Amino acid sequence: MAQPTSGHKVYIDDIQAVSLSSTPAPAPAPAPVASVSASSLSFGSLNVGSSGTQTVTVSNTGDATLNVTGITVSGTDASQFVASPTTATVAAGGSQTITVTFAPTSAGTKTASLSIAHNATGSPAGVGLTGDGTTTSPPPPAPTGGVSVTAVTSSTVSIAWGQVSNATGVRVYLAAEPAAVAGGALPDQTLVATLPGNAISYQFTKLAAAADVFLRVEADTPSGTVSSNAHARTKGGPRAALDTPLREAHGYAPNVLMIVLENKATLYDGTSLTGNQGPTWQSGPWTVTRRDGTSIPVSRVHRHSIPVGQPNYQIGYGLPYDENVVDVDHRIYLVLNGAVGSREVLRITGPLGLDFTLPFSDRYLETPVVQLNQVGYNPKATRRWAYVSGWMGDGGALSLANFPATAEALSEPADANLPRTATVSGLAITLRSTSDSDAGTEVRQVDLSSVPPAEGARYRVRIPGVGVSWATDVSNAAVSKAFSTITRGLFYNRWGGDLQPAYTEGTWSRPADHPTVYTAENTNPGADAPFPETTPKTGERPLVGGYHDAGDFDQRPMHSVVAQMLMRAFELTPGAFTDGQLNIPQSGNGIPDLLDEALWGVSGWEQLQEGDGGVRSGVDSYRHPWGYYHTHQDPLPYWTFSRDANHTARVAGLFAQAARLVAPYDAARSSALRTRAVNAYTYAAANGASNSNRLYASGELFRLTGDATYKAAFEAAWAAMGPYGAFSNFATTQYWMGDFFNNDRAMPDFILGYLGRAGADAGILSTSQQWLTNYANEAVNSVLNSSHAHRNPRSTGPDWGNGVTMGKFMDTVYARLQMGGLSPAVAQDYLDALSLAADYALGGNPDGLVYFTGLGSRRVEEPLHLDALSFIKEGKGPIPGIPVYGPVNDLSAVSYYNPGKAAFYPSFLQHPLMRRYGDIRTFVITNEFTVWESQAPHAEHFAVLMGLGATGGAAKPAVATPPPIPLPQRERGGEQELGLTFGLDQNTPNPFNPSTTIRYRLAEASEVRLVVYNILGQRVRVLVDAAKGPGVHSVQWDGRDASGRQVATGLYIYRIEAGASAQVRKMLFAK
Repeated sequence: MAQPTSGHKVYIDDIQAVSLSSTPAPAPAPAPVASVSASSLSFGSLNVGSSGTQTVTVSNTGDATLNVTGITVSGTDASQFVASPTTATVAAGGSQTITVTFAPTSAGTKTASLSIAHNATGSPAGVGLTGDGTTTSPPPPAPTGGVSVTAVTSSTVSIAWGQVSNATGVRVYLAAEPAAVAGGALPDQTLVATLPGNAISYQFTKLAAAADVFLRVEADTPSGTVSSNAHARTKGGPRAALDTPLREAHGYAPNVLMIVLENKATLYDGTSLTGNQGPTWQSGPWTVTRRDGTSIPVSRVHRHSIPVGQPNYQIGYGLPYDENVVDVDHRIYLVLNGAVGSREVLRITGPLGLDFTLPFSDRYLETPVVQLNQVGYNPKATRRWAYVSGWMGDGGALSLANFPATAEALSEPADANLPRTATVSGLAITLRSTSDSDAGTEVRQVDLSSVPPAEGARYRVRIPGVGVSWATDVSNAAVSKAFSTITRGLFYNRWGGDLQPAYTEGTWSRPADHPTVYTAENTNPGADAPFPETTPKTGERPLVGGYHDAGDFDQRPMHSVVAQMLMRAFELTPGAFTDGQLNIPQSGNGIPDLLDEALWGVSGWEQLQEGDGGVRSGVDSYRHPWGYYHTHQDPLPYWTFSRDANHTARVAGLFAQAARLVAPYDAARSSALRTRAVNAYTYAAANGASNSNRLYASGELFRLTGDATYKAAFEAAWAAMGPYGAFSNFATTQYWMGDFFNNDRAMPDFILGYLGRAGADAGILSTSQQWLTNYANEAVNSVLNSSHAHRNPRSTGPDWGNGVTMGKFMDTVYARLQMGGLSPAVAQDYLDALSLAADYALGGNPDGLVYFTGLGSRRVEEPLHLDALSFIKEGKGPIPGIPVYGPVNDLSAVSYYNPGKAAFYPSFLQHPLMRRYGDIRTFVITNEFTVWESQAPHAEHFAVLMGLGATGGAAKPAVATPPPIPLPQRERGGEQELGLTFGLDQNTPNPFNPSTTIRYRLAEASEVRLVVYNILGQRVRVLVDAAKGPGVHSVQWDGRDASGRQVATGLYIYRIEAGASAQVRKMLFAK
């Protein structure tokens, strides 16, 4: 062969041909290759009669099946150790976890050997086993005062102790788990430092962030050794102040570690993020070394990057803010050539000088692959689940092939220096979905129904060889905490609310806001910033009631449902709610706090009612708030909308329902509300309110007064709705925005008042019970037999909160519970479905995120809520109880989304559907909310669960009804309903972005033309122009015009023509 040319390049022409006459060697036959994760297991000290477990993993890195033919324990003390299983078959690339239990029957050091026989080279593999059996004799004396932790950062722990007299030397140890007995030696403790006898302090450095660290100090004296143990947890996790880029580290699979790295203040340059260190972190090199100095080779590195903050904004109206500065987290996945095991002390190094020690324990180190309710499960629910799934960014779906077959529930002791113990072992990890579109992965599940309810107990779900879940519990206290935190979120969002320190935990306090508004006439409350800036500031009037809409401050007609939802939850189980339960300014007035909060919502409409009974539809300004500031600092003027008959009819129902519910507590308030309800109804009826809205007003007034006039009015409106009364055009889920302007669909609350009054028509009672039973059963079934691997009732795309706000799909369930008469078994199914839906919002979802501020271990941190963002900037964190919309199909094309979009790797649309979420303030579609479509439905949902739990989940007595009449036949398979009348449904979701679905019903075959128009009446897009048969049909609009261009934000009209019939509705495209 010729010499290479200069520059060490070898060209084809430089290579001489060589003739090979020998026969090539045959390719090696496929063969297994066995590796064992540990050469020894040390169980530390255990009391005689107790037991402890550890695991060792056998991995097959070859290309043929590994047959493990015998797993046995031998040696002097073999009887003290038990290994399981005793045989195994390990596929190529797979692994098998072996659990070894040490149960000493006498005191003293116990040794044995674990032998693993297999069909690969190196059989049998041996693992040394050691452990100490101890009695309950006291541990060695501690250094004077014991060891105390004096300071903790994200990478250091400082400890101190009193000087030990006559000590000749001091040793400092670190471990991943505590001693088996108080004061005993730490299992697998690693010597970190040897100090002189007069040492009194030490600082551990280069520790992993957000990790439990167990520490031990031993001092040698002429009379023996004295010792003391301590525990610390390094700082870390979301939004923590870090002194290295490491935010946290997790086990992600038996052979995968997840390293989360902070990348602050990247800058969007119009195309990408400058200062983005994600590719550098991914490129390596990475090393992982065990405590005995052996390395675990890193075979692959994957990355998943997300935006986690946009910190550059000032507090004050009109002050500057910068959307282009984005904080990013890079999740780096290290795929190892072997399993870590159940307990280790790892040294991990990476690019840019990263070097840290990770105390790895599958009993202490959290793993995001377990998704569960992070607040706590309802003890009255009989169905409780945790889920197992993972997604590694450019590494795709996490394989669960080498995961163990069982998990266990660990109980946390009150003393962190004592070990977590198994409360329930042998929890099967079973297949839930081979490929779930929401999670983008295989999903497995763990049935937690056997974990015992216990007030004050905290549990972790442990997957051997991987890690533990975030903490959870099964208790009434958890149900109460979720209810109070979420419902108090409404208190923080009150219009005119005075957030005094006594009611805000002394933290999220500010003066009252917006005490007055101006009177104006405007009939378009659906418009965006509908008032001209020049609108006269006349007719100033007080307004102290109702709620801010969302991140901004207006009040809209949709807000009427806030009080309505709270009253429904209260009325379902009134005995469960008490005065003082929520710590609000009205606490102590003798009225249950939940009803008081509903009355705050009612009071805003009282102040917007005019002398003729008409109620104004809300208030708004000439623009959205400019910048980020506290609510009381808002300088914008607000004007009232005009009176509206349909809105007034809905508010008449509110007034009547509130009058009835408050009567036992405040007769004067009840009487005043009754008068308002009558006046509002009179105005609404005289000014053409729709039949659906008149149902609510007349039905509640009939329930309140018993007046036959209102009974007749309800029955007339019922008949006018169609052949099936209210169910001829019925909202089975809570209202979409368009319903408040189309005014043609009834909702369950509109009929419950009438149904609850003696003298209601028997036919209407029977029909309502049957329809509501059918709809409620469908909603319950959508959870119990959910098509989503992480159980939830979502039936639409996730946009605008539909993927998170579970309560909006359960409206008919509340209504059917209110009617009563359910068997105990059916009532339990209803409670379980509501509880499972709540579990989803509280962390049991693919992203493992609690979609509220202030709850759970991994939660929302940067909601688009001006008060919350102001408090964040002041170092107080966000107001607790604020929800967000959550994941979406796609992000808007508006420019202020671009910096956050650029942070995602892989790109946003390459994420699985329910992982498409960014916790940053400019992502309006994911991180804002509204009081009426987010906060109130959540509050109703969790209040219902609170109430059912307090009453034992018992079904209410049956409403007396005559024998049932037959319902129209419903054929689900062909998506047709016999007996249909022509109709155009409200699009869902609404508002929408980027797409929405429009359904329509045909009684007979027709030529159909469905067209979208803008608010000026100009045609935007023809969606249907074809012959269609009878039945239910649907079409999707992607928000684009006939030329394929995305339309502008605003209201749009869609019109259907079918034969001689036509119908028009409105929808809102929002960015």
